[in-house]
Parts: sequence; structure tokens; C-alpha cells
Amino acid sequence: MNKKVLIILLGISMFACNFLFQQADTSTPEVSTVIPEISVTEVVDTLSPEVVTSEVLIKRDNFVVVRLHPESGDLQSMLALESQQANSLGLMPIVEFDATWCPPCIAIDKAINAENELMLNAYRGTYIIKLDVDEWGWNDSKIENFEVEAIPVYFKLDDNGEQTGEVIDGGAWGEDIPENIAPVMDSFFHSN
Repeated sequence: MNKKVLIILLGISMFACNFLFQQADTSTPEVSTVIPEISVTEVVDTLSPEVVTSEVLIKRDNFVVVRLHPESGDLQSMLALESQQANSLGLMPIVEFDATWCPPCIAIDKAINAENELMLNAYRGTYIIKLDVDEWGWNDSKIENFEVEAIPVYFKLDDNGEQTGEVIDGGAWGEDIPENIAPVMDSFFHSN
């Protein structure tokens, strides 16, 4: 009788071990011929440190927001690099002057971080290069090519990081709410 119990227990333990410790599938996986789309986020993640002179604040599939700091180098050189990066991603380079204490700037950042659909749609296709006026100085020689009278202010850039002459500031909308800001930004960002 002990042999029968031993054989049954041995069989049950072998079954349990096979169930608990299943072998990995060693069959050859199918090879997909579909080439996946590469998102902006993935491309930004693969940049070499020599190319990136900025601090990446937001990386989404259809827009990027970065911040430049004066200690990173010459502004015009950095804008040229960032504009080239924007072009390689198929995005429009735009400089934004802002400040941590600026109510419209805070409202815009809050709406973007809250993933407000109006603001996300307005920002699609853009590569926003933020410069804090307190870091860079309002009328400092470091930003001599930009006329900053109010913030936030947005300047469209060409492929070389030069201003196109198109500019808009926070005076273009009324109350600092997405319903007022987004249509103005959308129109500015997406007009030719």
C-alpha cells in the first residue's frame, strides 16, 4: 500500500512542478513586416548630449517643450541647434519668454500639465523653446535680438534659429483660461 501512495504522490508532485514551472516557448516568433511609427518622444530620448543644449520639460507625440539656460552657451547658437532639432522632428521652432511669477505663463503651464484638450491641440506640431526673462534678463545683451516688452511672448523661428518676424504676446487674449488662450495660440502656431 505504501508503494501505491508513493507513486500517486510522486505523480501529483511531478504534475504540480510541471504546472508551476512551465517551460518557455522556444518556437520561432513571427517576423512583422510593419514598420512602427517613431514618435517625437522616442526621437528626443535618443538624442546625443552634444545635440541637446536644453532641459526637456515636456515630450509628447506631437509637440516638445524645452528650456534653455544662459550657462549652457550662446543663445543664438543654441537656438540654431534647437531649430535644427525641431525641423528633424517635423515641428515648428518657437521661442517663448516667460517667468515663474507671470500669471498667463502659469495658466498656460497649468492647462498643458492638466492635459487640457484645447491647449494640447493648440500646441500640436510645435517645438517650444522657453527662456525665463529673470534668467536671461529683459534687456540684456544675451537676448539683444529679441524685443521683450510683455510676457509671455512667442517668436516663430526659421530653420536657422532666426526670427521670422511673427510674434504674439499674452495681450492677444482676454482672461487667462484655455478657452481664451488656445484659439489664439492655435491660430498663431498654425498660420503660415
